[in-house]
Parts: sequence; C-alpha cells; structure tokens
Amino acid sequence: MRIQVEDSRTGKLIKLDVKEHHKIERIVDIIIKHMGIISAEQRSFTLVLNNKELPPDSTIQDAIHKFGLKENDKLALWARVVGGY
Repeated sequence: MRIQVEDSRTGKLIKLDVKEHHKIERIVDIIIKHMGIISAEQRSFTLVLNNKELPPDSTIQDAIHKFGLKENDKLALWARVVGGY
C-alpha cells in the first residue's frame, strides 16, 4: 500500500510503500530518519489522518479498519515539544 506523509512543519511530502503489518511508530521512525530530523530536538512525532492521531502501537491494518486509511491517502506528521512548562 502506498501512502503520502506531509511534514506539518515544512510541508515536505514523502511517499512510502507500507505493508499492513507495519506499526505506525516504525513508519514515523523511518520518516524522521529520511527527513534528517535529529532526535535531540526533544520532540514527539505522530501520524494524523483526517485530524485523528494514529496510535503508535497500531498497525497499518488497524488504520485501514479503524480510521478508514486508503491507498494514496495523505497523512500529516505532527510534532510536539516534549516536557517544558
């Protein structure tokens, strides 16, 4: 299955081929490495489909059945600052 992921900070778009058994957290890791984001930035990243966050421990198959993910859908990569006041 092919998906598209847009980095909400930069607008950069990445196209990925994913399998139904792939976990969301692993896909996020691949995207972060591909974009050259340094983990020391102290951010937490999540994938979002239609304004719904996909749980990191869920799979692509879960996203298909629970969130309606379809071939060539565009997901957003959201970043949050970890910690702070």
